[in-house]
Amino acid sequence: MDEVLDRYRPLEEFVGGLVTRQERFAVSATPTNHSIYEERYVAGKPGFDKLPHCIFFYYVRVNGNGTLEISHYFYENFDEEGVSLPIPRDEATLNGLMKTLALNARPTGSGNPPANGSNFRNIVWNRKSYIGIFIDEGNWALHKFANQDPGVLFITDPKDGKAGLENHTFFDAMDLDITMPIFRPKSGAPTEDQRSAIVFMNHMKADEAGNDLGGGGTGQFFQFKMFFGVKFADGTDGMTVIFDPGGTNMGPPLPPP
Repeated sequence: MDEVLDRYRPLEEFVGGLVTRQERFAVSATPTNHSIYEERYVAGKPGFDKLPHCIFFYYVRVNGNGTLEISHYFYENFDEEGVSLPIPRDEATLNGLMKTLALNARPTGSGNPPANGSNFRNIVWNRKSYIGIFIDEGNWALHKFANQDPGVLFITDPKDGKAGLENHTFFDAMDLDITMPIFRPKSGAPTEDQRSAIVFMNHMKADEAGNDLGGGGTGQFFQFKMFFGVKFADGTDGMTVIFDPGGTNMGPPLPPP
């Protein structure tokens, strides 16, 4: 168990090999389509009025050897009788859900729900859902919209010969700071710290008009950048790490809702 926990613990000495200067990506970070922070559900926009019953959850950590590991999870909100229920969009509910899923995803977690993918490979979304991203490193933090610096930005720049669509379906984002227990805290030191997360809605829309995504078998491909601020080993503000995964919306969206 000690070996597993040591593998998990944050190691600042690897940060220097992982970070990239933010200035190099200033052009790529220029918004060219709708921000995920636009409030479509909150504003009651027609076609964007369904609360998700589920979440696609992505857990990110740095291993003890400096490698990056991402685990994928799917969670649906059932009551005790097995009835699927909507997940309210409020900070307390989403904070609690993300914390529960993160604790489950840790090496000491229960594995329920089990991981169903890894490392942002072969991402397919087939439900109206929340999408949650959690970084389990005390010295890493997703950028915050409150600082005019979005944590996630959908882009249309080609990658590997494939371009993503402009964002017309991912909205109602919320930045979260989640209190988590620290593995093996030092005597007299805090037993908890803050971890960073973001959660937003995938409304599974085919277009800007708010029409639901139909079938056809090809889906709609999206690419996005995730922006993390990473501290230097001396604890000062460091540099920015950018991930650039992609995913496909495959319609029609499965019920519920």
